[in-house]
Order: sequence, then C-alpha cells, then structure tokens
Amino acid sequence: MNTHIPTLLLREWMQHKRGWLIAALAPPLIFLAILPFGGVQGLPNAPAELVAMAAAAATVAVVYVICLLVALFQLPGLARRDAQDRSIEFWLSLPGRPSESVAATVLAHAWLAPLGGAVIGALFALPVAAGVLTSAQGLGAATAVQWSEVVRAGAPLMLRLIAGTLPLTLWLAPLILVLMAASAWLKRLGVPVVLVGAGVAVAVLHGAYGIDWPLEALQDVNTRINHALFHNPAELIEALRAGGPVGSLMLQDFGLALADLASLQFLAWAAVAAAGFALVVMKRARAG
Repeated sequence: MNTHIPTLLLREWMQHKRGWLIAALAPPLIFLAILPFGGVQGLPNAPAELVAMAAAAATVAVVYVICLLVALFQLPGLARRDAQDRSIEFWLSLPGRPSESVAATVLAHAWLAPLGGAVIGALFALPVAAGVLTSAQGLGAATAVQWSEVVRAGAPLMLRLIAGTLPLTLWLAPLILVLMAASAWLKRLGVPVVLVGAGVAVAVLHGAYGIDWPLEALQDVNTRINHALFHNPAELIEALRAGGPVGSLMLQDFGLALADLASLQFLAWAAVAAAGFALVVMKRARAG
C-alpha cells in the first residue's frame, strides 16, 4: 500500500525545522558559552572518567527532554492552528488520507524531533563533559581523562537512552492524542477542559466515592513513563561506580521497558490513544 507519510514528514521539517534546531542547539551552546564565567559546583567525588560520562549522558538527556517538552507544548494546538491559518487546505489538497497527515504530525513532533535533539545532544556530549571538568578541576583534569574509555563505556548508555525514546513516545501517545482531539474539537478550551475535568473527576471519585482505579491507572502510567528511558537507574548507577561493563545491563534494561509494552495496561492506554487519533482524523476530514 502506498503511503505519503515520508512526503508529509518532509513538509513538517520544512515548516518547523527552525524551531526544532533552536530547541536542540540553544541549550548546549548557551551552556558552553556561560561555562567559563559561571563555573561548576557540587560535582561528585568520583573518578574523572565517571564524571565525564555522567556529564555527557546528562547533556543528551537534557537536550532530549527540552525538545520533547517543546513538542508536547505545540502538539495539542497544531490541528486547531491548521484550521485557523488555512494550512488545512494544503493538507486536504495532498493525495494522502487525513489519517496519514495526522500520523505524520504526531510522528514528527512527538518522536523524530526529540530524537534528533538527542542525537545533537550526543554530538555536544564530549565538549560539554570536557568543559565541565575544565571548569571544575582545571585543564589538566580534562586532558588526563582517557576519552576513548569514556566513549567506549558511555556508548551503551547513550544507545539505551536513544532506544528508550520509542517506548516513551508510545506511553505518552494517549496524553498527546487526547489533548490534540480536545483542542481540535473544543479549540482553545480543549486542553484546560480535559486537564481540569480529568483532575476534578479523579479527585471526586477518590475522595467522595472511594473509587481508586482511575488514580491508580494514572499513577501506573506515570511510573511506566519514568521507566521508559531507564527502567532501573539505581542499578545503572551502581554498575557505573563499580566500573564494570554496562552493555549487557543496558540490554536487560531495555528489555524491561519493552516488556512493559506487552501488558494489559498498555493495551488499554493504546485504545485511548486510538480513540483520540480517530477524533483528530474525523475533525480534519470534516474540515474539508
């Protein structure tokens, strides 16, 4: 079956690339620019290689999270803005189906753009790590580090973080698509109505009627979101401190994140995401 999603993804890149690049490049560049003047305090008393690895991993994670937050802020209003600025006419003029245009929008903003931010963060990881060591301990500490060992030991860590972006996006999909559907149908009131309404409903059910399953479901999905990038960070930290290989540990950790997807809880949330997706597609089709 022919798909127009690659073309639609290219359209997303052409329209949003400036904002995506600013979100990915600005944090590490600003940090490197102010580092000589601000200094770094409170580094752990650990070998320089471990500090460098932690700084490199933090760089990738911070850039990814910033890009993801930007995407999550933008996504709910994209369907509404398409109708307001008449770009919906462009979407409907394409040979693809409305479902393809919605899928391309979600895929580009919720996964590919933050994933690109993680890759850019990885490119800045070693310069940031060297700058942190230089600022905290002097140039000699940075030059004494065996950077090849940092790369060798840190590569599985970086790959685990990047691989974890897919399960994280899947767990976030219900929230993203429900808010997009609410914004598409209720316009500016959509997101506040859903967030406030859901919060009030859960609080009333829990406090007044003793019905706890909605609260427990939200707590469970929050836990699984937190475990998507690293399922067991405490075990990872201990392994890094011990200086042992972390490659097999990262494979096990990613396997646990994938196992969370093979659960009834994920199937239930996937049904919620599918309903939200269908509502957005329906609204886009009706706009024509």
